[in-house]
Amino acid sequence: MRVVRRRHAALLAGLALAATSLGLAPASVSAAQCPDGSSACVVVKVVKTVNGKQTVLHAKTVGIDEFAGLSDFKDPAPVQYFKRRNLDGKVSNGPTIQPNRGISLRALLAATVGKNDPAVATFSEAPNAGGIPSVLSDAELAEPTGESYPFLDDLQPAVYRSGGQIGYVRPLRDEKSDVNASDIFKVSGPLELTFHTTGTLLEPSVTVGKTEVTTKTENSFSISYAKKPRTRILRTRWDFGDGSVKGTKRESPVKRYAKKGTYPVAVSVYGADGSYGRSSAVQMTVEKPPKPPKPSTGGSGGGTGSGSGGGTGGGTSGGYVPPYDPDPIVPEPIVPDPVDPPSDTGPEQDIPDGEPTETTPLDDGLEEVEGYVLAGAEIVPGGSPQAIPGTQDSSRPTPPTQTALRKRIATWVLAGLTIALLVGAGAASETRWFRDRLRPLRRRA
Repeated sequence: MRVVRRRHAALLAGLALAATSLGLAPASVSAAQCPDGSSACVVVKVVKTVNGKQTVLHAKTVGIDEFAGLSDFKDPAPVQYFKRRNLDGKVSNGPTIQPNRGISLRALLAATVGKNDPAVATFSEAPNAGGIPSVLSDAELAEPTGESYPFLDDLQPAVYRSGGQIGYVRPLRDEKSDVNASDIFKVSGPLELTFHTTGTLLEPSVTVGKTEVTTKTENSFSISYAKKPRTRILRTRWDFGDGSVKGTKRESPVKRYAKKGTYPVAVSVYGADGSYGRSSAVQMTVEKPPKPPKPSTGGSGGGTGSGSGGGTGGGTSGGYVPPYDPDPIVPEPIVPDPVDPPSDTGPEQDIPDGEPTETTPLDDGLEEVEGYVLAGAEIVPGGSPQAIPGTQDSSRPTPPTQTALRKRIATWVLAGLTIALLVGAGAASETRWFRDRLRPLRRRA
């Protein structure tokens, strides 16, 4: 029984190690524990990172009941924050922090490192409900004095107590282009707040050729950012918005969506010195590929445009092609009634302008013959066809009746000669036979 338990323990340990190596282990926020069984708390860590290895310099846990002692919100009037969900210009009321119920991040850092430690944070991060860190630069963690302070109304980033939960709030930076809805959230249990003393905040951006694609389009994404001096990127994490996350060292992955929809694509980068950055989301609109057009059934008549019917004045255009007819019905040509030529002996007549005149055929010295007119012959005035030189047979063809009579005569002559030849051969043979018979009689006589 003990052996089985040990095997189970070893198997669970192996699975936990594999999950950690694959990035499937739970976030550090859920791993932290609140002291004394508190329902909510803030776990503060001050860290430094060298060659991708993080070291904790200071750590402090603040329970929900300790907020009053550390709070720097002493003004009796509550502090009102504002939030914007998108860039439509609408700003709504955010959380309201009551006196002695909120602590600025700057005050939490000072309480964690103590008065004698000169460590200064370069940036901070706190994962929101979706696991995406809300980050602040060193300037945003400074004291709210002077014109360079980035937040409106000198409001400070803070954590606050709201019933049995811990809230996190990041103020608006400006009134027109800042969106901070994802940086205002609440959690039940521990909220992990990390201050980095090495590295900086990076500002990556996603680049994609087309934001409107189909489910058969293979999209190539790329990342661009201003690389800080001596910043070496160790890992890139792509979030494609459809639930798929890709951690890779490649900065230009390829992705094809399986279903139509709208997907926000963002990328996060991690540096060897602890530097971090996450891009704003790029919206990808994915549609199904269009169906191929059905072949047109055509209309009455044929058009004169490309791909239309064979008529000269059709009523449709498009891709209809009539089927091939190997034996088309050709209408008989209309032959105009003959017109009697004007009499040479009659009075001279006036011919209106524009009408054709008849002329007397010229005598070209050629005799009229019968024959076959080949392609290229033309009709000259006077009626007889004149062939292009070298294309007309000059011999007169023999009528079919004469040709058949000649063939019969030649056949009979050949048969008569054959019979005569056979009779002659037989006569010669008989003559020799009689000669051989008479020869002995002549000797006896």
